[in-house]
Amino acid sequence: MDFKKFSSEAGAFFNRAIQFTEEKLGQAEKTEYDEQYESLVQRADKTKDWTEKMVKQMEAVLQPNPTVRAEQAIHEKVQAFTPSRQFETDFLGAMMISAGNDFGSTTGYGWKK
Repeated sequence: MDFKKFSSEAGAFFNRAIQFTEEKLGQAEKTEYDEQYESLVQRADKTKDWTEKMVKQMEAVLQPNPTVRAEQAIHEKVQAFTPSRQFETDFLGAMMISAGNDFGSTTGYGWKK
């Protein structure tokens, strides 16, 4: 174990904890970030949120509830009426469209014509 590295990391941790505490208590000036950094952080948070939502929905598509799968198979075979509710793939598609609209057409989430 490298004691110098450990002590350096521990010191950095305590310095950050002290700074955070002083900022919250109003004893120190809050660290201000430039607009570009703030927008980058917001974009990263939005990307993280949408990605987590889509991964969760993708898991529901890949491992569907057996009763929902049976219901969907019956509706496909009978075709007498279409169900009024959406299936998992419909939710995933709607979520992808919403994410694309939220990010715009210039990103990987967007749709380019």
